[in-house]
Amino acid sequence: MLLDRQRNFFLNLVQARRPEIQSLKVFTEPVPYWLDLKELPFSTRTRNCLVSGNLLGESEQLTNITYRRLFDVRAMGVVSILEFACLVEAAVSRASKVQGETNVFSENELLEIISEPWIDQVGAADPRFGDLIPPAPHATVLELLDNLTSGPREDGGLLEQLAQAMPELQNRLKKIAALPLEQQLEDFLRSLSRFEGERLSALSDRLGWGGSPPITLEEAGKKLGITRERLRQLQEKVLERLKAFSFSPYLPGLDEALRVLANTNPLSVDAAGALIKSSGISKRPFHPECLIAIAKACGRTPPISLQTVAKKTIVAVTAIPNADDILNVAYRQAHASGASNVLEVAGELHSNGVSVDAIAVRQALKEFSSVEFMEDDWFCHRPENSERDRLRNVTRKILSVASPIELSVIRDGVRREYSYRKHRGVRTWSLIVPPRSVLRAYYGVHPEFIIDENDLVKPAEPLDYRVELALNDTILVDVLRSSPTSVLDRASFAAECERRSMNMNTFSIYLTYSPTIIHLGTDLWSLRGIRVDPTAVEALRSANALRPREKRILDHGWTPEGRLWLATRVPGLHVPNAVVGIPSAIRSYLVGRQFSARDEDDVTHGTIRINDDGASYGFGPFLRQRGADEGDILITEFDLSSGAALLKLGDDELLEEMSPEV
Repeated sequence: MLLDRQRNFFLNLVQARRPEIQSLKVFTEPVPYWLDLKELPFSTRTRNCLVSGNLLGESEQLTNITYRRLFDVRAMGVVSILEFACLVEAAVSRASKVQGETNVFSENELLEIISEPWIDQVGAADPRFGDLIPPAPHATVLELLDNLTSGPREDGGLLEQLAQAMPELQNRLKKIAALPLEQQLEDFLRSLSRFEGERLSALSDRLGWGGSPPITLEEAGKKLGITRERLRQLQEKVLERLKAFSFSPYLPGLDEALRVLANTNPLSVDAAGALIKSSGISKRPFHPECLIAIAKACGRTPPISLQTVAKKTIVAVTAIPNADDILNVAYRQAHASGASNVLEVAGELHSNGVSVDAIAVRQALKEFSSVEFMEDDWFCHRPENSERDRLRNVTRKILSVASPIELSVIRDGVRREYSYRKHRGVRTWSLIVPPRSVLRAYYGVHPEFIIDENDLVKPAEPLDYRVELALNDTILVDVLRSSPTSVLDRASFAAECERRSMNMNTFSIYLTYSPTIIHLGTDLWSLRGIRVDPTAVEALRSANALRPREKRILDHGWTPEGRLWLATRVPGLHVPNAVVGIPSAIRSYLVGRQFSARDEDDVTHGTIRINDDGASYGFGPFLRQRGADEGDILITEFDLSSGAALLKLGDDELLEEMSPEV
């Protein structure tokens, strides 16, 4: 099987010799009459060429066929001609010679030499081999062979000289390859500079060729007792000789060191240097900065680079811009939501004005970070302080109340908590709830949780809800547990929580967002993960259905001055803490906004806020000050342009003035 390099060599050789071989016979021996060309395994293209040239007939006509005859066949090129000649000769067991004018190298010898990895790294310009290779200062052995085998007859002497020197050349190359990297570099530098002893050592230290970071010109000059300028001149003289090379010099240890680091990245600088030693490439740790500098000086493109990430210098294959920003955002997102993904990181960076794509984010996380990839591009990262992992904290809250709990039930509880938090902090990226497959992987690798094949999650160690939960969450749990069925309607739930000194604003918030609470249906609440009696739930549902319901949102419209007004009946329970739901018809005007509240006497009463779900709150100061009671009507007029809200308290007559049709 020919290598690409060998194949290209033969094709170039025949093409270059085409004018000279036109009159030559293709076969030096007669082709036997019994040879059936149709049986030979020609390629489709070559067979079609032979058919169109009438060459698949009697084999005797091939004895005197010339290369001109083959080249004259339409569409028959060098590849088909060589295939034809080789297959015919192989069929009659005849040896073929690639060269027609010299037999210095046999075919096999030439193929072996051309396939050597050093063939384009060795030339007469390298003083280590200048005594063996015919003078061609800017040519490698590969280029020399190509020129000599395709040149005129008088080049035969040079080819013979190269053939005679080849055993010694190969022996010298083997000796170099057996040396440790630092010795290879020292010998090469000696041959370039013609320095010995202290001079050679000082120059090696200055260039970093000994494996330690380069010393300064001043330090190197002091070693030799010369000025820094004189040392600079000596250094430049040596480097100019190296620049004169038209090829990368033979340094197998350097190539192997670069290959090992490229295949093992990312690594710290110290780990990279130690790896070069432990791999047997050098006798001492070799600093990767030196490898990169030497590779560039010797005409190589190093496959690795040094990059500072998180205040640490890392050896990596590709330098990734904004790597620190990528890691910081990825860690923050993973800690805030428990898990994140590549596109989320790229999205937040883009919103911050940092231009990166998903490919760069993925590469930076895989090469430089300590995140754990789970499914697709999702990853998690456990912070040093485990309490900074929000998903871990919420899960512990839920499992401290009941355990084990099905994965999807836990996910719903996480969503409740995150819908309250919404963002990682003030004006930062939104929290995301990972899909179940990612949560499954998260709990599977987290040491504090256990998940079984049925997707039931439990804590690795027993949890006490009185320790895991804050005071208000604990009150909610205690109240529901004190109920015989662990199921309560809102009014009963609120009354018992108020009796235990919970503020009703706080109750409303916790009832909506607490991860330990589950909403079973209209006006029915229980603990997440607790098995409830379906009959008890149905009984409460029926009782609630029979209870008369009061309409709280009475009407809405626009004032002649262009203000949006909303009429609400004040509830009987917890009047000062009323939360007003904005009707869907006008919600788009108000959602996410806040209004400075004042009354008809131009007295300010704080701020009215409307959240993303359309719930408005902040009426307490006004209702308390104005002595609101059950059944009163609260009129709120929103000035959308100025961001102010006018509050009025009255009865049905006031509502009739605003909306006579009511």
